[in-house]
Amino acid sequence: MNRLLLILFIGITGIFNNSLQAQTPSLIICKGSSVNYKEFNDPGSLPSVAWAWKFDGATPGTSTDREPQNINYPDTGLFKTECTSTFNNGTKSTKSVYVLVIWANPEPIPMKDTVLCNPAVSMVLNAGNNHRGWSYYWTSSDVNLTGIDTTKQTLSIKKAGFYSVKVYSKCATISKTIKVRIGELPVVNLGKDQFVCRNTAIPLDAGAGMGYKYSWKPNNETTQTILASNAGTYIATVTSVDGCSGSDEIALIDSCPPIVIIPNAFTPDNNNTNDGYRPYLEGFVSMEMTIYNRWGQKVFETQDLNGFWDGNYLNKPAIEGVYVCLIQLKGNNGYKQNHKTNITLFR
Repeated sequence: MNRLLLILFIGITGIFNNSLQAQTPSLIICKGSSVNYKEFNDPGSLPSVAWAWKFDGATPGTSTDREPQNINYPDTGLFKTECTSTFNNGTKSTKSVYVLVIWANPEPIPMKDTVLCNPAVSMVLNAGNNHRGWSYYWTSSDVNLTGIDTTKQTLSIKKAGFYSVKVYSKCATISKTIKVRIGELPVVNLGKDQFVCRNTAIPLDAGAGMGYKYSWKPNNETTQTILASNAGTYIATVTSVDGCSGSDEIALIDSCPPIVIIPNAFTPDNNNTNDGYRPYLEGFVSMEMTIYNRWGQKVFETQDLNGFWDGNYLNKPAIEGVYVCLIQLKGNNGYKQNHKTNITLFR
């Protein structure tokens, strides 16, 4: 019985045995490499006189030489090589093997130095190069990887430190080391909520740190300290040079009872005295004021806390007389007040 033996002459010599399993590569080569095939018989067998080769995925794709040379594989994949030998007594024998062509050049390893803001580390490192025939090996100078599979493309880590990976095959080797560290997380403490009276100004400090950046709400200040001049909720967000952020908030609560004084008359005569109508307010955060004439027509409305009626209606001076004023107020303490009063316009 004759057997075919294939020998690779690209710096690696390999002999295929006769017990090949279907689609199991008998030879692994790099993309773009060439193979020199050689056929011969066992001692004592009949000499072969003709040959018919078929090379899947190769250039050329066929040959009738006994020893085809420079059969090139330009693409990756698993390819079948088949040879039919004809012997001098007219009998034939067909043998086949599989050639695995792998990527020749590694791709850059995509992982990079990483700063984490959460001390509870949970991330996956990826070596890339997900190609058949390539292998991986992970190591660390800081973390014991015992019990972890260090031969996969990815590595799940739970600790900060230095991590290295080697990616290799028959064709090439590439390696990379990165550092995973915990960044500086600013601690922000604005203190306990405070009671203030009549919007007393309160200094607030978000804390100092090298290279810290600050952002305040609701007024968008960017300094370490601010002077809070109104009751309400203030939020400070501080970001370190590592990009990690911390925040805190404080409520300044107006503890004084609100004051409202609603006049019952005004004189829009442009003498700079009592020319506009509006209530005197302290401790309120919003106002809706609507004024009607004696016929129920709306002559003025505003939602401006400092808004006032100048005595005009439809761009003309309103007539003298009594008007009805409805006022809805919301205090710093959250409570609402509604007022209805008659006002007199004098000219």
